[in-house]
Amino acid sequence: MFLGLSSAIQNLNAVAIGDKDADLVLENCSLVNVYSREILPETQIAISQDRIAYVGKDASHTKGKKTVVMNLEKKYVTPGFADPHTHIDQFVSPAEFVKKSLLCGVTSLFVDSIDIVSTCGFRGFKEFIKMTHGLPVRFFHVIPGGLPVDRKFSRVKTLSFTEEKSALKMREVIGLGELFSWTKVTKRDSKTMKILSKALDNDCVINGHTAGASGKKLNAYIASGILSCHEPINFDQVVERLRLGMWIMIREGSIRRD
Repeated sequence: MFLGLSSAIQNLNAVAIGDKDADLVLENCSLVNVYSREILPETQIAISQDRIAYVGKDASHTKGKKTVVMNLEKKYVTPGFADPHTHIDQFVSPAEFVKKSLLCGVTSLFVDSIDIVSTCGFRGFKEFIKMTHGLPVRFFHVIPGGLPVDRKFSRVKTLSFTEEKSALKMREVIGLGELFSWTKVTKRDSKTMKILSKALDNDCVINGHTAGASGKKLNAYIASGILSCHEPINFDQVVERLRLGMWIMIREGSIRRD
């Protein structure tokens, strides 16, 4: 569905300069510019395939006989929202989830497929990724981190270290999902530390889950290269994590709204 930038630059360059026709031109937009923090009225946007080629006051040089032109009548145009942490495999198929996310302006999903891996292992993980191909939303997959929380109390499936290394080579996979069993990190569990090191060697994203952690335990967790969390439930917990360099995700969950 989406083209890589490296393969699109020749075409985007040609459209932006006017040597090639755009597929779509949006006129009379109120553009919300998140870079300059401005709302720019009467903006025109030229689009080629799945990327924006030109933004400015006059896109007439990008129009051709087959270019579709839409007058947005001063409606606002904004970048799509990105959901940085979600478990869509808990509820519905990716195709059904996309129908709802697009209505809310969400165009990018960072997916942590804990339930699929817990029940179907590595094969299920790969099949779930295939289900996200060809959909009109960008999917960024992560390897579920820390399964199982404790083998004494859980018989769920997990990925071997070899499978995790293989998964990190997949173009759709950008890193590790939330390491919710943070005691495995503070106690330096061998398998956990190996995959953390492997992810860091590959410049991967590593998501955190630090519910209940503070002080030296939180420091040890962050010192292991995990720099995001969506679990703080009050102001003090948020500030503690921010002061230690963590990215904090503010969430409104279906189970609890914190």
